[in-house]
Amino acid sequence: MKILVVGAVAAGLSAASRARRLDPSAEITVLERGSRISYGACGLPYFIEGQVPLGKRSTVY
Repeated sequence: MKILVVGAVAAGLSAASRARRLDPSAEITVLERGSRISYGACGLPYFIEGQVPLGKRSTVY
């Protein structure tokens, strides 16, 4: 089976992970147009309020 996931943030990577568990032999491709493949979305409100800096620990390149 070939699976294409568009978007590499939490939902996309969660879908790819679930697909892998359901079919270990699947050919999974993840497309992301941004330079960051994932980020901790739950921390965004704290960043917007200026409570925490946006750093390398909050993103994956």
